[in-house]
Amino acid sequence: MLMKRYAKWAGITVLTPLVLILLLSILLYLPPVQNWAVKQVAAYASESTGMDISVKQVRLVFPLKLGVEGVKVLQPIDSLKNSPNLALRNKRDTVADIQKMVVDVQLLPLFESQVMVDELNFTQMKVNTTNFIHEARIKGNVGNLRLKAHGIDLGKEKVRVNHALLADARLSVELSDTVPPDTTPSTNFWKVNIEKLKLKNTDFVLHMPGDTLQVNAYFGDAVAQTTYLDLYKGLYQIGHLDWKKGKVNYDQNYIRPVSGMDFNHIALSAMTLKADSFYYCDSKIDVKIREAQFKEKSGLQVDQLYGRFVMDSVKLQLPDICLRTPYSQLQATVDMDMNAFDEVKPGKLMAQLKGALGRSDLFLFAGDAFPDAMKKKWPFYPMKIEGSFKGNMQQASFSGLKLSLPTAFELSADGKLGNLTDMNRLKANVDLNARTYHLDFITAMLDPSLMQEIRVPSGIGIRGNIQADGSRYATRLAITEGRGRMKVDAKIDAKTRKDGSIDMNRLAYQAKIQAHNIQAKHFLPKQDLHSFTGSLQAKGVGTDFLSPRTRLQAKAQVNQIQYGKYKLDHVLAVAHVANGKVHADIDSRNQYLTGLVSLDALTNSKKLEATLVADVRDVNLYSLEVTKAPMRLSLCGHMDIRSDLKDCHDIMASMSDITVRTAEKNYRPVGVDADVFTRRDTTHAVIDCGDFHLNMDVHGGYKQLMSRFAGLQKELAHQLRNHHIDQVKIRSQFPFGHVYLTTGKDNFISRFIAYCGYDFKTVDMKMTMSPVTGVNGYLNIDSLVASGMQLDTIRALVKTEGDTIRYAARVQNNKHNPQYVFRAQVEGELQEKGSNIDARIYDAKNRLGVDVGLEALLLENGVKISLIDTHPVLGYKKFTANDDNYLMLGNDDRVSANLSLKAANGMGIRIYSNDENEEALQDLTVSMSQFNLDKVLSVIPYMPDISGILDGDFHIIQTKDEFSVSSNLNIDNMVYEKCPMGDVGTEFVYMPKSDGSHYVDGFLNYEGEEVATVKGTYKSEGNGYLDAEVGMEKLPLHFVNGFVPDQIMGLKGYGEGKLSLKGALSQLDVEGEVYLDSAYLVSVPYGITMRFANDPVRIIDSKLLFENFMMYANNESPLNIQGSLDFTNIEKMMLDIRMRAQNFLLIDAKENARSEAFGKAYVNFYGAMRGPVSNLKMQGKLDVLGNTDMTYVLKESELTTDTQLDELVKFTNFKSGKPVVVERPALEGLNMMLGMSIDESAHILCALNADQTNYIDLMGGGNLTMTYNSVDGIGITGKYTLNNGKMKYSLPIIPLKTFDIQDGSYIEFNGDPFNPTLNITATENVRTTVNEGQGTGRSVDFICGVKLSQTLNKPGIQFIVSSPNDATLQDELNTMSIEERGKIAITMLASGMYLANGNTNSFSMNSALTSFLNSEINNIAGSAMRSVGVDVGMSVDNSTNAAGAMHTDYNFKFAKRFFNNRLSFSVGGKVSTGAEMENAANNDDAFFNNIELQYRLNEGASQYIRAFYNNNTYDWLEGLIGEYGVGFKWQRKLQHFKDIFRFKTDKQQIPAAPMEKNPAVKKHTNEKKDTMEKARTKDFDPLKLNEKY
Repeated sequence: MLMKRYAKWAGITVLTPLVLILLLSILLYLPPVQNWAVKQVAAYASESTGMDISVKQVRLVFPLKLGVEGVKVLQPIDSLKNSPNLALRNKRDTVADIQKMVVDVQLLPLFESQVMVDELNFTQMKVNTTNFIHEARIKGNVGNLRLKAHGIDLGKEKVRVNHALLADARLSVELSDTVPPDTTPSTNFWKVNIEKLKLKNTDFVLHMPGDTLQVNAYFGDAVAQTTYLDLYKGLYQIGHLDWKKGKVNYDQNYIRPVSGMDFNHIALSAMTLKADSFYYCDSKIDVKIREAQFKEKSGLQVDQLYGRFVMDSVKLQLPDICLRTPYSQLQATVDMDMNAFDEVKPGKLMAQLKGALGRSDLFLFAGDAFPDAMKKKWPFYPMKIEGSFKGNMQQASFSGLKLSLPTAFELSADGKLGNLTDMNRLKANVDLNARTYHLDFITAMLDPSLMQEIRVPSGIGIRGNIQADGSRYATRLAITEGRGRMKVDAKIDAKTRKDGSIDMNRLAYQAKIQAHNIQAKHFLPKQDLHSFTGSLQAKGVGTDFLSPRTRLQAKAQVNQIQYGKYKLDHVLAVAHVANGKVHADIDSRNQYLTGLVSLDALTNSKKLEATLVADVRDVNLYSLEVTKAPMRLSLCGHMDIRSDLKDCHDIMASMSDITVRTAEKNYRPVGVDADVFTRRDTTHAVIDCGDFHLNMDVHGGYKQLMSRFAGLQKELAHQLRNHHIDQVKIRSQFPFGHVYLTTGKDNFISRFIAYCGYDFKTVDMKMTMSPVTGVNGYLNIDSLVASGMQLDTIRALVKTEGDTIRYAARVQNNKHNPQYVFRAQVEGELQEKGSNIDARIYDAKNRLGVDVGLEALLLENGVKISLIDTHPVLGYKKFTANDDNYLMLGNDDRVSANLSLKAANGMGIRIYSNDENEEALQDLTVSMSQFNLDKVLSVIPYMPDISGILDGDFHIIQTKDEFSVSSNLNIDNMVYEKCPMGDVGTEFVYMPKSDGSHYVDGFLNYEGEEVATVKGTYKSEGNGYLDAEVGMEKLPLHFVNGFVPDQIMGLKGYGEGKLSLKGALSQLDVEGEVYLDSAYLVSVPYGITMRFANDPVRIIDSKLLFENFMMYANNESPLNIQGSLDFTNIEKMMLDIRMRAQNFLLIDAKENARSEAFGKAYVNFYGAMRGPVSNLKMQGKLDVLGNTDMTYVLKESELTTDTQLDELVKFTNFKSGKPVVVERPALEGLNMMLGMSIDESAHILCALNADQTNYIDLMGGGNLTMTYNSVDGIGITGKYTLNNGKMKYSLPIIPLKTFDIQDGSYIEFNGDPFNPTLNITATENVRTTVNEGQGTGRSVDFICGVKLSQTLNKPGIQFIVSSPNDATLQDELNTMSIEERGKIAITMLASGMYLANGNTNSFSMNSALTSFLNSEINNIAGSAMRSVGVDVGMSVDNSTNAAGAMHTDYNFKFAKRFFNNRLSFSVGGKVSTGAEMENAANNDDAFFNNIELQYRLNEGASQYIRAFYNNNTYDWLEGLIGEYGVGFKWQRKLQHFKDIFRFKTDKQQIPAAPMEKNPAVKKHTNEKKDTMEKARTKDFDPLKLNEKY
């Protein structure tokens, strides 16, 4: 029993613990027990840990599935434990707050210290690691955390998580010193491996130490695989990350945000990231990104990003990052210290970048750096970027930097930079090479007004170096633009003020600039500047030239600059400024201005004293286009300036030593003196120049005067708006003052005005003004000539009387006026409600031609104008007007009228409006009946000479949106400028259409027939658009003749065809064909008549095409024209034609009263003309052929009014009057070079006077070159050599003589065509008796004549005499001086006698009578035979033999040319009487003893056949014998002896024209070199060449 009892108690003892354990286990599954146990455990844990731990509810499910709800863990805050404030001391920090937690753990592995968690699920959990992890604090909310871990080793502190889910979490990680450091050694050695981690709607925030940097990452849907956590080391590592719907924010918390792409505040959204690895440990992040896409808050969208991202608290590394956007692609390598941008001890930054940056992305990265205007003009191309950077904000370098923006620029640079954060200490040394193209985005930043003025051209090249050292900057640049280049070497020291702005007073600068052929117009398109070559050197301090501290030494030189047509060169400017002293010189030495201008000044902030001195040695006013005739000016000027820089200003100026040089004379006018000063209360000005006197005195300084004039303008505008004139208020704005002006012609100012086209005799003006008396004054002008009008007397008067201003004017031409004799007077007054005016015009017979009085009233609704007298006089006729006549100009722009004028003969005019048409602003009709244009217009001075009877209507309707015109006009017997036009009529309609356009319909009638029509439509929107067709049917071409000055040229014939007109009126597109019917070009003064071919002339695309167009001369030889006239741009019509003619009868005219040239002129012509019509360039070759026979009537010259004999003989010319000739209009806008070749057989007769009794009959040839331009006029160079000819010339004491021009005489042109150099020797054979004493004498043959030398304007006339067949007399002549031989020659020409040494012993009445008889016979015979073209010469020779018997010889000679001068025939003979003949037994002398016949074989005048008979040839052996024969003559000019064997004809070439240099033309010419070589070897034919000249 005992054993059983012991066994029982032993069993009870053993089973009791087991039962208790079993019971306890069973009790743990009971909720009440579980709650009690949790409370006990929580209390124990709270006491053990020092934290408040509480659990709301626990549920344990067999075997070990535990569910816990309401777990809270609170920890006291260490920093508040010792706080005296109880509330703060009791404050707790939440470590954990779990709404629900489920743990399902396998039981058996626990016995092996292994934990197999089938499920761990946290719902709505708050966590805060506080100081558990000393490197970081993790806190936040977790919506759901679920994991499965079959690998928790409690012994080894390792955790292996199979998969985990984190959803709806918001976690913050605060690194390093964001929490108090934990000095206790960590005992947390847990290592966690997570095979797969899913993140849903989870947000992580990472705070870097010091809260300087914050990174926020949102995971919308992310999967992390192979995650490893080492809690002891603080290591977080992910093998692969797939992140979708992500967001990342990166913020530098202490840096202010900026617009655009802010790298200190980055916000990424719509992010997708695939990373192959993620590493974080010790504040270091290392991410290898395989693929990423995101959007940034600035608008940046990244389509692809891959590479490696490494960042820790001190460094950021991007070893190989690639980024792509819709517009950009970049590859970069970056190694940057996080403090690289710190101002103190910055780290380093190394970066390499390559890619292309799109326009949109660039603007995002630039932020506000680019203005909006610049963004709009930025090209739509990505900008290529490449380069490397190394360093930091204190010291850095970059190399291989390349920026390329297509169509804009290319740039490459290398350099070093330093102190980038402090501009005052900035250092830089940069080498750059750039080329620009279109930089419109640069000029877009300028002011709109400057944008029109400034342009940056394409093709600018920049190469050089830029340096900076604090406030000192230096640069050396070589800049190219087109063919221009510039070198810049500059240094600037820009010291700053305390506020950071540049102190301009201490700005130091030094610059050296050299420019060559810079095209300034490329930069300033609105300015007419062109190429510039020059240099500038400057060195100085400060920019305020009134400051004594400013220093400057400058030198500027202009080697060449073109402004418009002007090419300036050799201009030098030098300036020195120091200690308040200024000295500057400008020295100009060029074709326009030669002179020196100097300035000396003393300056400070309170006053200015300056002296300006000018020594202008030559100003070419004609080249500067100031005058229309050649004129040069020189003067000395002096000006003193004093000013207090406030109210007191003095200017004293003078011009002296003025010399005006013209082609006719030099003029030295008196000087000009000016004295101008202004004070606070007065302004005074005096200008004196000879008889020019101007005096002005006004109360008040210039500022007060400007204010008064502005007030006067404002008051006038105000009163006009109110339709009321208040004279008192107007006068209140007047200053007290007067102006006096008197001048005559003897002063420089008046003469200069005269050269500008305004000439007068005297001007007298006086004008006073005051607020009390108003405006009073007068103006008197005598003998005013302007614009071709001569007005003898002009009087004007203005006077203020009370509230009325009265004015009057009178213009009168007296009976001696060569243009128009009339008297016109105007009177009127300005009153409160308006003004009235009365005008009268009287003719030369004091007949009233015009008498009209008008009244203008200011009404509330506008201005009403009406006739004061209803019986006005117009064109000598008295008209009757309606009593209610008016013309109303309404404030609403509406015009209404009712005016009817009728004369007794039915002539009338009516102007009326349709006021019932309320929609129209103007509905006006002008109707004319039997309107005599000659009567009405003739009384109006200087109107065109128009006559005819006008009938018709003109109707205008204008609304706010539409405008219409209709007219019907007819003029009977119209004559315009003495050019009859016949009966002309026209009708025109301009009517609106429904679509907003207008009908255009009109036609022109001539003699009752319709000759021209126009039909179409016109749209007025924008620049307007015309679509019309013009038809011509027998349109008379002589309509244009009246518009040609003096009818120099005219047209005859008709034109037919149709033209299509389309486009804007300023640039019409014209197409069609025009046929010329019996059309001629006629010039009466020049004897030109050319017939146009009847071929059509086509017009295509506004180009008038000359397609093998012909103009025929009277000999039916054509002038062939090829080319076009382009009038696409009416303001710049372009002509491009080539012309050719062979044996062209250019002139075929008979002599008439208007002729300057008559006869026949045959030419060959080859030429080309091209360029704008306003500036044509022409080159060509003109050959004057040998069959030319012309007579040219020379204008009055020194040869016709010779004064060269004044030293020998005093005589008076009683002839008066000048022949009336037609003046040629001056050519303008032509640049011509014409080679002229005159055939040696061409016959030209130059008549030296109008009746052609004095003339030079020339035959000869030569090669001349004619040039013309609008500045230098016509120029001719070359030599015209004479081989034959005669000169008939008479002087007041010398009878008319016929001289033979010696072969070899020439006329040489050296530029001026009207003043060539003469070398002409003209002689005649004179036989006279030389008495040997005792009354005996012998007959001697003399050669006597004239030798012309020097120039045509001032010819040297030398009279010569020789006796080649009488050695005795020749020796006597040789011993004489030139003057003595000249006197003998004049005596012999005048009297026919030989009088030597003033000896009159040899004078005999017989000799005198013989000489007189010779002269009279020649005069009578010459006058009688000249009409048939026969040259006649006769002489009588008396001699006395030793026996005292008289012997007389009558000599005669006849000469005539035939067949265009190819055949010449001359006959000479002698009839003798006297003693010897009577005693001679056998008198066999022939009546004709000298016959010569010569025929020219070729047109080159080099080959002749000659037959002759001479019965009076003297032989030394046989005496007088007869001689006859036939011969062949060949003559030619030789430059070298070898040329005698040259048989080829001369080559015909067009000379090179003085064209502007054009690289395109040069290139084109080189390409056509072979063609030009061919042209040099044969006759030039411009029609077969492609070159444009």
